[in-house]
Amino acid sequence: MDILEEIIDALQSDEETILATIISTNGSTPASALSKMLVKDGGKKWLGTVGGGCLEGDVLQEAITMFGSGASKILSFELNETNLDQGLICGGSLDVLIEPLLKKHLVFFREMKQARDNGDDCIQVTFIAQDGKISFKHCLNMSQDWNDGMMEWWKNVDGRSGLTMEIVVEGIKKTYRRNETERLKNANGELILEPVQGMPSLIIFGGGHVSKYISRSAAMVGFHVTIIDDRPEYANPVRFPEAKKTIACDFAEAFGQIEIKPSTYVVIVTRGHRSDEEILSHVVEKPAKYIGMIGSQRKVLTTYKHLVERGISIETLRKVHAPIGIEIGATTAEEIAVSVVAQLIAVRRGEVDRLENKSNVMRKLIT
Repeated sequence: MDILEEIIDALQSDEETILATIISTNGSTPASALSKMLVKDGGKKWLGTVGGGCLEGDVLQEAITMFGSGASKILSFELNETNLDQGLICGGSLDVLIEPLLKKHLVFFREMKQARDNGDDCIQVTFIAQDGKISFKHCLNMSQDWNDGMMEWWKNVDGRSGLTMEIVVEGIKKTYRRNETERLKNANGELILEPVQGMPSLIIFGGGHVSKYISRSAAMVGFHVTIIDDRPEYANPVRFPEAKKTIACDFAEAFGQIEIKPSTYVVIVTRGHRSDEEILSHVVEKPAKYIGMIGSQRKVLTTYKHLVERGISIETLRKVHAPIGIEIGATTAEEIAVSVVAQLIAVRRGEVDRLENKSNVMRKLIT
């Protein structure tokens, strides 16, 4: 279920819809910041979640009362032992923005979805006036020259917000750096800066058994998968129905058909050591978020030695996850795939240092 797709479909069909978003949290909460719930059909249908239990019930009931109002509202919840009627004893607090979505916002949501699907990180800018009305929404694409775009955009909206450009720019930088919502308030209302991460693309070199299960698992958790193999029978939509793209050609030629961006993940699992080494030499200095290569410690050390002889620095090689995956004792192709995708998720969520990675030993060896 894709909330952005659901929003666009609803606005295109003139279906009145309410969106609830957790915009800030403190302490332990039942759902993370940026969790969303879409309320449709006057409250008879809803998608997504803001944590479940009585809290979600309260949000749903409030959303039902807001149909037809055109005004938004921010609800605050304290979840602790002194407030047991919430049904959730988490010991934290959170704020939920509940906003009616309007037809005029359709262009904004389309732009946001296109940027996200292209793998571009964005900042969603929403200004709520004192009367609760959404004064404006804007999508800042952080992969583009947003400073120039910000200047032009700000000329049209600064009078409505009452905030200085310097304050807003600092808020945008903080939102992007921390990947969390920033809220800027003044007498005119509140500016909410919400990070929207680009859809991560996963390029898998090799179409063998391990790749088959990595692709399935990665697609299930939200990666846009591309499969590359020099054998057509191993790189095709029948073998990889969940992949967005399959490329059957020589590995070296494939680089002209792909783009490796800061949001790109690369997994190298071909059938031969020489192919793995050659591919790694092409991608190791690219701005990928993640590069992983399958293989034993001996194979990895040999590969690194050859690449150092070719002029690639040890420091550059230290960013490679090899051997690939989280250490869970995996032996089968399916288990190895779980190990690898778990590592992809850890990198995506910024948790990789908390886990035992197979590549940790290798990084010590090449220091």
